[in-house]
Amino acid sequence: MAYRIGVIADTHVPEFLPSLPKAVGQVFQGVDMILHAGDITGEVVLEELRAIAPVVAIKGDHDQLKLQERTVVECGGMRIGLLHGRRPRWQEAPSLFYNTLSVKDHAWGGFQQQVVLSFDKVDAIVFGHFHHPYVGTHEGVLLFNPGAVYQPSPENVRARLTMTRLPWRRLYLQRSLHRPLRLPTVGILTIDEGAIKPEIIPLP
Repeated sequence: MAYRIGVIADTHVPEFLPSLPKAVGQVFQGVDMILHAGDITGEVVLEELRAIAPVVAIKGDHDQLKLQERTVVECGGMRIGLLHGRRPRWQEAPSLFYNTLSVKDHAWGGFQQQVVLSFDKVDAIVFGHFHHPYVGTHEGVLLFNPGAVYQPSPENVRARLTMTRLPWRRLYLQRSLHRPLRLPTVGILTIDEGAIKPEIIPLP
């Protein structure tokens, strides 16, 4: 039997977006389960997703919801670790600095190796936080970031600039105005015959 798992992260509703895009429900129609990798920011997101399929969600660094910070989900004989992905500031600072100055590449700062050590005996790890899709295999473990539902646009970046006075955050936001726009994305994990197939799906 094949299983389809919807994977979503960094919705930031209502923090940065007024509502969950309708396309999410269309993409996730018929999935067996939905995994949310944090930065939900509103219970309404989980309520809408639960109307589609059972939801397992963890807490991101923008969340005030009472959720676990990591968990392991078993489906179709596979064990999938779920966490948001934020690290202590001293670990994130080098890649954050690079990503602030760069307008093209994304530096993961060794995150792949660190995240593999976060779980014991899993087949895949789903994470969020970076707002950047990722599919890779490290030490035999599939690492999957579905990207983010919230992606900065010139309009919302300018609005956020008016609300923050932190110099490093203002620099990051100002630089993001010069980056190519990223599409909002979600993901699907298909489990069939002992294998996991990952897919990144752009939202219209």
